[in-house]
Amino acid sequence: MDKKTTAIISGSIDLTAIDKNKLISGKNGKKYLNLTMMVSNTSQYGNNVWLTQTISKEERENKVKPITLGNAAVKWIDKEGISLAEKKDVTNQEQNAERVETDLPF
Repeated sequence: MDKKTTAIISGSIDLTAIDKNKLISGKNGKKYLNLTMMVSNTSQYGNNVWLTQTISKEERENKVKPITLGNAAVKWIDKEGISLAEKKDVTNQEQNAERVETDLPF
């Protein structure tokens, strides 16, 4: 089993800055807000993480500035460091392996 590499980041978000039009309703009925977090090797005022509300590709192309929601600081990181998260591509059949196929006429 591979050892997990971990970092601890602590920060805060200004809830009054959230553009409520960007809240997304999930299938489970819960509300979500997409965030973008940028981590820097340098720190100002003890914070090296910048939190913004995620903007669309179209907004980026139109030079819309993202709403700053807050900041944070990397408080701890193990000696191995963190690597990029990798998304495993799976086929529909792999994802739905336990689904039972039926011969319905529609």
